[in-house]
This record gives sequence, structure tokens and C-alpha cells, in this order.
Amino acid sequence: MKRLLAMFAACVTIVPAIALAAADPAGVWEGTLQTPNGDMGFVFNIHRDGDQWAAEMDVPAQGVSGLPLKDVKVGGTMVGFVIPGPGEPRYDGKVSDDGKSMAGNFGPAGQTLPLNLTWKSAPKAVEKVQANSGDVKVLEGVWEGALDTPGGTLHLKFNFTKNSDGTIAGTIDSIDQGANGLPITSIARTGDTGKLDVKIIGGGFEGTLSKDGATLTGNWSQGGGTLPLTIQRKKS
Repeated sequence: MKRLLAMFAACVTIVPAIALAAADPAGVWEGTLQTPNGDMGFVFNIHRDGDQWAAEMDVPAQGVSGLPLKDVKVGGTMVGFVIPGPGEPRYDGKVSDDGKSMAGNFGPAGQTLPLNLTWKSAPKAVEKVQANSGDVKVLEGVWEGALDTPGGTLHLKFNFTKNSDGTIAGTIDSIDQGANGLPITSIARTGDTGKLDVKIIGGGFEGTLSKDGATLTGNWSQGGGTLPLTIQRKKS
């Protein structure tokens, strides 16, 4: 009898441990969001970063790759994170007992849609990108420019602010599209060349800084194409 009770106790101990292991959300997850405008595929890479959880997002149809996500939280079988940018849409999901699927909802508050994910593989290795590279403090301030596209002119505003640690952070407003606060992922400068990476829309800008530091002349790239773009510092 004592041996039987001991075996039973061992089983009771093992079962929760297996359940916890199965609920571990680390991995590459894929899913398709069904919207009124059509289906859109998402890929999420969820992993440990030291003693914290981290995640990145790919949206292949939009050329978005490796976009770092915010407020990644894991508690038991529950997973949540926020996509940086306008409206800050979030995903909240629950991992299945076998750890192979996740049922959840995606979108801004009050406008969420179902998004179920399927585990595809172990997490991908992530190459950390410096937020700043080179002397980019000269960019602090507001810059404006107009991008001539086949669909019309888009007026853009680049906002560069200084963080408490002295680094520079940036966002882009696409005024005609009503898209404000698009986060600039990284800001780099080599000599007179400035380069911006905007992962949330799969875009970027590279330009040459004028001698007076008031103009950046270069090209905007997105979706495999490039267009000329000049931005000028707005006088305070």
C-alpha cells in the first residue's frame, strides 16, 4: 500500500510538470488574421531574453520582418504582447495543453479579431540592433518632407527626441494617411550619411546630411522599390 501511494504521489508531481512544459510558448508561431479587407499572415518569434520574455513579428505581405514587440508577458498558459505604433494593437492568447496551438485575439482595444496561431519551430536566433549608431544627436528636432508616389504625394513628418540616457528616438507621421507615431527602429549615421530603419512598415530612408545640418537628401525604400525623398529640419 505504501508503495502504491508513493507511485501515485509521484504521478501527481509529474503531471503538473509536464503541463507546464507543454505550455511553454517559446517558438515560432504562425497564423492568419481574417479581416474585411482580406487575409493577412503573421509570424511571431517568442523567446527568452535573459530573465525576461521577448518577441518579434513578421508580416510577409507587408515586408515587415523582425519588428520588436512591446510588453511581452507570459503567465502560465497566457501570452500577451503589444505591437508598437498607431493604436498599439495587442495580442492575447492561450497556449493549448499540448503546446502546439494558441487561441487568441488581435487588434486595438474594442476592435479585436480572432487570431489562432500554430507552433512551427523552436525560436529563431535574434540579432540585436542598436537603436543608435554613430553621432545622431544632430537629428534632434522635427523634419518634414514630401514623398511623390504613384498614388499621390504623401507629406511626412519625422520627429526625433532625446531620451533620458542621451540616445535619440524617432517616429514618423504620414499626415495624408492619418498614420501618426510610426516608430523608427534604428537610427544610424556614418559621416554625412544618415540611415533610418522602420520595421513596422518594412521601410527605410537613407540620405546625405547637408553641410549646415538642415537637410537630408536621399531615397525612401519600401516593398522592394525606392523613391527620392528630401526632408528638411523645421525651424523652431
